[in-house]
Amino acid sequence: MIIGQMILITPVLLGLTISALSGVDRVMSDTARSLGASDFQTTVVVLREARFAVMAAVILAFGRAISEVGLAIMVGGNISGFTRVITTAISLETSKGDIELSIALGIILIVIALIINIVLNRIQQR
Repeated sequence: MIIGQMILITPVLLGLTISALSGVDRVMSDTARSLGASDFQTTVVVLREARFAVMAAVILAFGRAISEVGLAIMVGGNISGFTRVITTAISLETSKGDIELSIALGIILIVIALIINIVLNRIQQR
């Protein structure tokens, strides 16, 4: 299921990261190279310049992965105790008619996502 989620979010993450990196002025890498920076140091300079957009891409990809139900059911099969995740449990409980439990699970999922987004936002502000 983890591999499936990675395959799912990779195009989104790569597309937004490439877009963020292409927005960095070419002068940054040229200046780093002219000051004697290695390839790795030049990459660090460019990534540091685009860090807000790259972090936004990571946050968006995380949100896409955490909310995915279809892939989790297709790949994992929603087997209790083995491959059941919160999103598939919400889907199962809703289809069984246990709306209260599905809403409670949804609130838990939202709280988890909110906490992780706050932590990533704090990291981004450093």
